[in-house]
Amino acid sequence: MTNLTSLYFLIPTFFVFVLIFPIFIEVRVSFNPLFNRGVVALFLFRFKVLYFIFSFHGKYIELQNEKETKRQELEFSSPQFAVMEEFTKQIKDKLRLKKLLLFYNIGTGDAFSSAVLCGVINQIVTGIFLRLKDKKPTASCCIYDTVSYNKTMCEIAGRVEISISLFDLAYSFLLALVKTSDVGKKNKKLA
Repeated sequence: MTNLTSLYFLIPTFFVFVLIFPIFIEVRVSFNPLFNRGVVALFLFRFKVLYFIFSFHGKYIELQNEKETKRQELEFSSPQFAVMEEFTKQIKDKLRLKKLLLFYNIGTGDAFSSAVLCGVINQIVTGIFLRLKDKKPTASCCIYDTVSYNKTMCEIAGRVEISISLFDLAYSFLLALVKTSDVGKKNKKLA
């Protein structure tokens, strides 16, 4: 009987392990402003979960994958945006940045101005990476540039690998919901 009761302790141990064990998420984004076309993909443990081809049309964004195409209005004052903004604030310190890679191919048609522009971009991005590395010292940040000297070109892509525990994800989302709800707003006014 003691062996059976000790096996029952494995069930809560498993759930605690699942809540604490980090989830590895990878986001890949690329965008070409000359053609107003981009792709965003989300990977979980290296398996593709979803992807969308997107383009901007005024105050609308068009999202397309193999199943459907939908057009969504960009609203920055909706309740959903407020929840996502608060969720971003809550989760920012809980994320563990593993890799941040930036790829770009830029050309203005003139070799000199293309080289100068890419040099300025490299300096700005390197400064941002240094500041980020100061806050997240275990992160690996790299920039890969290609200069198109004789063509007009603008392609930008990025890859971000992060890890977070399921507990931190759920806690941050619930806290964001509470803070943006009417109850959370009333508590802020009272404080």
